[in-house]
Amino acid sequence: MAENLRKLVSNETLGRLQDRIDSWAKEYNTNSCDQNLNYCLEIIEQVARVQGQLFGILTIAAQEGGHNDGVETIKSRLLPWLEASFTAVSMGKPVDSRVPSLQVGMLKNDP
Repeated sequence: MAENLRKLVSNETLGRLQDRIDSWAKEYNTNSCDQNLNYCLEIIEQVARVQGQLFGILTIAAQEGGHNDGVETIKSRLLPWLEASFTAVSMGKPVDSRVPSLQVGMLKNDP
């Protein structure tokens, strides 16, 4: 798993993502509607690639723990977040208005 995490860090994907968002924010008011939609879709695609990498790391980390290790963490933190996201999307609401933060879940699980 550590190798996949090193690859994620070394390819500077997150830094490029932030640069792209900063650039879009500066140009937003001068862009056409189509240009802003294209920026947004490109960023969504970049985020999806990062999420794909992270889910790959999550899978490997869970496998390293054995058959049942990590199940409670996934059930208590990831499943509620996914459920809220899918519910919000299916109801046509912005996702961030209904999705509990994964960070909040992490803080609850801290000793």
